[in-house]
Amino acid sequence: MQNAIIGHHQILEQLYHAIASNRVAGAYLFVGVANVGKETVALHFAKSINCRTSDEGACDTCLSCRKADAGNHPDLQIIRPSGTWIKIDQIRELQKRIIYRPLEGVRKVYILTEAERMNLEAANCLLKTLEEPPADSVLILLTTNLDALLPTLRSRCQIIPFHPLVISELAEHLMERFNIDETQAFSIATTAGGAVGKALALVQEGGDFNEEIPEIMTASDRLDAFRIAEKWTQQPEALDHLVTWYRDLALLHQGAPADLLTHVHHAEQLKQLTAHYSRLQLQSAIKAIFETKAMLQRNVNATLALEVLALKLLRRP
Repeated sequence: MQNAIIGHHQILEQLYHAIASNRVAGAYLFVGVANVGKETVALHFAKSINCRTSDEGACDTCLSCRKADAGNHPDLQIIRPSGTWIKIDQIRELQKRIIYRPLEGVRKVYILTEAERMNLEAANCLLKTLEEPPADSVLILLTTNLDALLPTLRSRCQIIPFHPLVISELAEHLMERFNIDETQAFSIATTAGGAVGKALALVQEGGDFNEEIPEIMTASDRLDAFRIAEKWTQQPEALDHLVTWYRDLALLHQGAPADLLTHVHHAEQLKQLTAHYSRLQLQSAIKAIFETKAMLQRNVNATLALEVLALKLLRRP
């Protein structure tokens, strides 16, 4: 049911309304950062479409819902990249199956994860299906990079953007669901960048998430910069987390109250750090992080890009 999904309530209501009014689109494109909840909502939507008992979301108890959860519903298929790409053979197989009427459900539902990893042949092949999708079928494409998809493909889908949850909202959900304390919940939510899936994975790992101020914000030695950059090459998602710290410094530099900070539990330490930065330096740091993130998406030399970033972020004496 809806309350089993953390966040995205407006999206769920939109999808429920489409089902109730019999206006389910032939193709959807769910767009958002990794682990934000796109696949979870897509699976729930697929179950809701074919649920036999509930008018508002999947009941999770009827035979159709149970089959979907078990991965053996004949009218639900998830297509993932085969190796590096989603290949044309996978799309051709989809086309062979989608023309037939549903075996048990109201509609046949196909969920394509990481749609940005379709090669050009596969994308062009899928386009033919999107132009004239069978009336009793639904395709749900998931992507982290909208620009990586063909414009013609995007134009034939109903695009639904997924945004990370506000840190405080995600932390509240974690406290309610897992009975963890506030400090732990905020640390996990912040480390996850508001991405629900990542936060849940961190909870399950059960590690120590008492976050610390990133080392690069206090480092001033060039050797430290190279060492830190090497760590980033193993965890490029650390840049998403890093930018939240510089944003907090920028807020404090402008005299914003501590309760507006992402890392509110480190407010006093951050206030002390602001003395070492000018407003221009903080703006430049945030800009450099975003520029580096964009470069990494273009498959540049990651090691070099991250080393340059670390050198730029070194704290000046």
